[in-house]
Amino acid sequence: PFHEALLTNFPDPAIFKHNETWYAFATNNAAGVLHQPLNKSAQDYGKAHIQLAISTDFGNWTLQNYTSDPLPTLGDWVATGYMNMNTTSQFNASDILLNYTVAVPRSNVWAPDLLQRPSDKKFILYYSATAANATRNHCVGAAIADLPQGPYKPLPTPIACPTYLGGAIDPSPFIDVDGKIYLAYKVDGNNNGHGGICGNTIPPLVNTPILLQRLAEDAVTPVGPSLDIMDRIREDGPLVEAPALVRSDEGVYFLFFSSGCTRMPSYDLKYATSTNVTGPYKRASRPLLLTGDWGLLAPGSVSVRCDAKRWRMAFHARVNTSFGGVRAMFTTGLVLNGTSVLL
Repeated sequence: PFHEALLTNFPDPAIFKHNETWYAFATNNAAGVLHQPLNKSAQDYGKAHIQLAISTDFGNWTLQNYTSDPLPTLGDWVATGYMNMNTTSQFNASDILLNYTVAVPRSNVWAPDLLQRPSDKKFILYYSATAANATRNHCVGAAIADLPQGPYKPLPTPIACPTYLGGAIDPSPFIDVDGKIYLAYKVDGNNNGHGGICGNTIPPLVNTPILLQRLAEDAVTPVGPSLDIMDRIREDGPLVEAPALVRSDEGVYFLFFSSGCTRMPSYDLKYATSTNVTGPYKRASRPLLLTGDWGLLAPGSVSVRCDAKRWRMAFHARVNTSFGGVRAMFTTGLVLNGTSVLL
């Protein structure tokens, strides 16, 4: 049932349809490549803050050049300059692993998502990037454009910036049936963990809550305090992250999220349901996608949209290629049936 839409490093895809054209936005292409061979060029890595792909049929996708970056400039709060990203190279199973570095922007933009603001039909793009006052912790910001593909003009200050808690990542907007606008995101608590897989498998483990923040009509100004709607439990391993919130025609709210570690086979896709946008959310009895399902490796970080009463989904999964272990984009359809998701 799954289509390998983009065989390249296209992590954390977010899909959006406008005027019969599909857009997919993704984390910068320097993020999380495993075992990148030294004989492959990394000169374009990180040149675009955000990746963009376009499709007219949801089947054939065209990856845009880095010069088409939807977010060419970042908010004043974002770190500037470059950093050396440590990685490894292995040409085949018998070769020695070689440590080396690739210079990438310190901003390290992750997990974009967007909505069209009802009040003026402008497009709001949410993203997470390294804060200027932090070594590696991300915060969540926003940018505004007249077209879905941008270029987006960033706001000068972030929406959520709890660097003392490890930062904030994975923003995901949602407009409820009553017109209220929300933004879900993850507190990146495992940055403050005590080590191990994804920094948080050595006790005492820290929390990595998914928060829900009400926004004003402008879709960028927080209204009231954020709410904790999901947090890691023992079965999740080091974290929960990558929220995506939708509402079915039956009035059931579905919160999709991932757990495990994105660099490991433990990464998966889960969901929980509620009859209220603010929860409480009840977890499904089984993850929606695990390593091994349909031959996938480490599937997760989902985006779900409804198109003419038909639900569409994009997510990433690990694929081993000649240019390293990347997170390729996959697409599929799904059915929301009561409190169950059917693939």
